[in-house]
Amino acid sequence: MTVRILSWNCRRAGSAHIAWDYFTELAPDIALLQEVTGIPQRIRDSYAVRAATPITRSGKPQRFQSMMLVRGTVGEPVALRSEFAWVNDELVRFAPNLLAYRIKVDGLPELVAIGVHAPAWPVSKDRLQGHDVSAIKLTRNPNVWVADLLVAALKSYRSESLTNWILAGDFNSCESFDSWKGGPRGNREWLDRMAALGFVECLRHSQGMLTPTFRRPGTIAPKSQIDHVFVGRALLAHLSSCRTGDAERVYGQGMSDHLPIIADFVIFEHPAV
Repeated sequence: MTVRILSWNCRRAGSAHIAWDYFTELAPDIALLQEVTGIPQRIRDSYAVRAATPITRSGKPQRFQSMMLVRGTVGEPVALRSEFAWVNDELVRFAPNLLAYRIKVDGLPELVAIGVHAPAWPVSKDRLQGHDVSAIKLTRNPNVWVADLLVAALKSYRSESLTNWILAGDFNSCESFDSWKGGPRGNREWLDRMAALGFVECLRHSQGMLTPTFRRPGTIAPKSQIDHVFVGRALLAHLSSCRTGDAERVYGQGMSDHLPIIADFVIFEHPAV
């Protein structure tokens, strides 16, 4: 059997948006979506749905939600924690940006799925005053980011317990950003930290190169891969393909400025994951 994972920043798609027609055609078993403002009932009828509202930089609710859709069951939420109290305070604050649940899809063991919507702005330095952030902060970046908090939480787990985890979404991090004026900003460093935890980025692994997923306003083609699908190596053994969606269709029909990432896993009767 094939299990399909979809990750997509839908750019504030409402319940009547054309993006849901494409979603239906893609027919994912697990979908981790960002910037959703509404979902059609026909989609709700086919999936278990969990949603949360991220915050703005000032701490107010955003006008969109992060969503997890599972063709199966969604169990208990996973409370991400680290060894540092200040990190835990920030993880609670940004919990809607890190939508984490135990899930079950037929043919698979229980998985932990985390839908990530990492803000394009860092954690406020005002809230970090008096704390030693050196163990969390990237060495080549002056700030602490939500993606750094996520790594700190993942480090608190034994590596063998992370093999059935999926982390997917809009991370707002691309290794090509390190080539911008001013030198490296830690994007490659952050990817290396994820790899050290045993996570493999499926799109890069499958395509053998950086594959852009995001198109900046006023440009024709995507140039940055800020969207990612990470899995542990046990799940990676079942990855058959990972690709982006149809750019001509997504951009031509104004669905989003992000391309969806589609990852297919071939699972046998007795999976080794």
